[in-house]
Amino acid sequence: MTLISMATRNIKKNFKNYWAFFLSSTFSVFSLYLFMSIVNNSDVKAQLGEMKSVMIIFIIAAYMIAVFSAFFIWYSNSFLIKSRKKEFATYMLLGMSKKQTVTLNFIENLITIFGAFCSGIALGLIFNKFFVMLLYVMIQATGDVPFQISLEALKFCSIVFGVMFIIISIHGSILIYRDNLIDLFNSSKKAEKGLKVSFLTLIIGILSIVFLGYGYYLSIRKIDSNIFIAPLVVLLVVIGTILFFTSFTSLIIYISKKNEKSLFKGTKLIHISQLYYRYKGNVGTLSVIAVTTTVALCAMIFCFGLFSNVEKNSRNMRPFSIEYANGTNNTDKIFDDTIKNHKGISVAYKDTMELLRVKSKDYLLGNNTFLVLNESKFNEINSHEKSDIKINLKNDKECYFFQIAMDNKNVIGKEVKLMGDGSEYNLKITDTGMKYFIALDDSKPTFIVKDSVYSKMKSTISKENTYKITGYILNNDFLSQNFIKDLKSKILSENKLLTFYEHFTDGIKLSGMMAFVGLFIGLVFLTATGSIIYFKMSMEATEDKNKFIILRKIGVSKAEITKAVSKELMILFGVPFALATINTFAASIPIGKMMGFDITKELIIIILVYAVLYSIYYLVTLKSYIKIVSSSY
Repeated sequence: MTLISMATRNIKKNFKNYWAFFLSSTFSVFSLYLFMSIVNNSDVKAQLGEMKSVMIIFIIAAYMIAVFSAFFIWYSNSFLIKSRKKEFATYMLLGMSKKQTVTLNFIENLITIFGAFCSGIALGLIFNKFFVMLLYVMIQATGDVPFQISLEALKFCSIVFGVMFIIISIHGSILIYRDNLIDLFNSSKKAEKGLKVSFLTLIIGILSIVFLGYGYYLSIRKIDSNIFIAPLVVLLVVIGTILFFTSFTSLIIYISKKNEKSLFKGTKLIHISQLYYRYKGNVGTLSVIAVTTTVALCAMIFCFGLFSNVEKNSRNMRPFSIEYANGTNNTDKIFDDTIKNHKGISVAYKDTMELLRVKSKDYLLGNNTFLVLNESKFNEINSHEKSDIKINLKNDKECYFFQIAMDNKNVIGKEVKLMGDGSEYNLKITDTGMKYFIALDDSKPTFIVKDSVYSKMKSTISKENTYKITGYILNNDFLSQNFIKDLKSKILSENKLLTFYEHFTDGIKLSGMMAFVGLFIGLVFLTATGSIIYFKMSMEATEDKNKFIILRKIGVSKAEITKAVSKELMILFGVPFALATINTFAASIPIGKMMGFDITKELIIIILVYAVLYSIYYLVTLKSYIKIVSSSY
C-alpha cells in the first residue's frame, strides 16, 4: 500500500476528528477570498466613489482572519498529532521509518489543507455574487453585480494557506521526530495530574476578580471622561480573564472535589473528577476562547450598533438638512431658486444665527477660543431640531457651556472670563452638554448666554469675529439627492455646504461595510473556537474510554454517564462564553457612549444569536464524546 493511499484511508477513518478542522479551514478560505475579491472589485469601488479608501477595512479584516486562521490551524494540528502518536508508533513498529511516518503526515496535511482550500475557493466562486449583492443592500448601493473570478484574491489565499501548510508540516515533523517509539506509544497513557491548589492560587484567584472588577469599573465609569485609559482597561480584562481560568476556576473545582457531602450526590463525582484531572490541560484553551469570543462579540456589537443607528448618528452630527456658513442674501436666493426646480423638496424650518468668536484666559478642555450664542436663538434651533434641551438662564452672570469633547461635568460651577475686542465678561457655567445644534464640522466649544449679554458682546465684536450659519430642515431628506447635487454646483466652496443626506449615505456605506466584515469575523471566530473545544474533547474522550468502560461495569447507566459528560462540557463551553459575555457587557457601555446612542438591543440580539450557534457546537461535541466513550460497551 502506498503512502498516498494510506493517507487517504486514514483521513476517511478519522474524519470525525477532521471534519471540524476542515469546516473551519474552508470557511476561513472562503472569507479570505470573498474579502480580497471585494477589495479588487472595480464595480464595488465605483459604488463607493470618493470613499474608496474605506476598502482598507476589508484588507485589515483579511489579515486578521489570516492570522487567526494560522493560530487555529497550528493549534488544531497539535491536537491531531498528539491524538495519533500511538498510531504513528504502530506504523513504526510494523517497519515504517520515521521519515516515512513524517511523509505520511505530510501527505495527510496536504490532502486536508488542499481539500479545505479548494472547497473554500469553490464556495467563494459560487457565492461571491450573492454576498456582493448583500453588501450592496447593506450600503444601499444599486447596480448590476456581474460574476467575477478574482485572480488577485486567489493568489492571496494560495500564499496564506501555502505558508500555513509549510509551517504545520514542519511543526508536525518536529513533534514526531523528537519522541522515541516508547514515548509515542505511551503518549495517550500520560494521565494528567490533579489540580494543585495552594495559598498562592487563592491570592491569584482573588487578584483575577480584582483585575476584572477594576477593569469593568474603569470601562463603565471612567472611559467617557478619559479615553486614554482604554488600553489599561483592555490589559486589566485580558490579564484578569487569564488569571480567572488559571486560578479562580481551579479553586472552585478543587473545593467542589473536597466537599465530600455533596460530591456523592447523583453524577457529580464523575464530572467533578473529570474536571479535576483534566482542567489543568484546558486552561490555555479556555483562556484563549474567552478572550477571542470577547473580541468577536465587541467587534460585532460595535459594527452592527453603528449600522443600525446610522440615521440617528447622522442626525446628531448634521442636525440641519442643509447648512452653510457666512451666506449672503445672494446665497439664500440661490437656495430658494434651486429648490423651486425640485418639486418633491420642501423646507420645514430655516434658522440663521450669528456666533461670536471670543477669547478666554481660562483653558477649558484644552481650549481658549470659543463661540457665543444667545439663549433664545439656541432654544429656537433646538425646538426645530426636536431636541429636548431647553436653557433657562436666571441672570446675566450665568451661561451654558456646549462641548464637542467627551462630557466633563467638572466645568459646572467654574467661573470664566470671556474677552471680545477689548471687553471682558465674567460668567459662571451652570450646566453643560454635547448635543450638536449645528454640524460637527462647524462646531466649536460654545457659550450660551442671556440675550442681553449677547447683544452687548455683539456691539463690541468686529465683523471679522462673527460667524454666520444658515440652516434648513427639510420635510423629506431622503428625496434630496438631486437637489443637493444641483445646489452644490451653484453655492461657492467657501460657504462650506454641509448636508445630512451626504453624511447619512457616507455613514451607511462605512457602517454597512463594517457590519458585513463584523459578521464574517464573528463567524470565523465562532467556528474556530467551537472547533478547538471539539478537538480537545474528542481527544480526551478517546483517552478516557477505559474509565467509562469501568463505570459501566460497576453499574453506572449510559444515561448517567451522558448526564455527567453533559455537565462537564457545559462548564467547559459555558464558563468562557459567560465570562466573555460579562466582558462584552462592560465594554458595550463605553462603546455606546462613544457612538452616542444606546446599543442594548444589538448587544442582546448578537449575544443570543452567538449563544445559539455556540450551543450547536456544544451539542455536536456532546454527541461525539458520548459516541466515542460508549463505542466499547
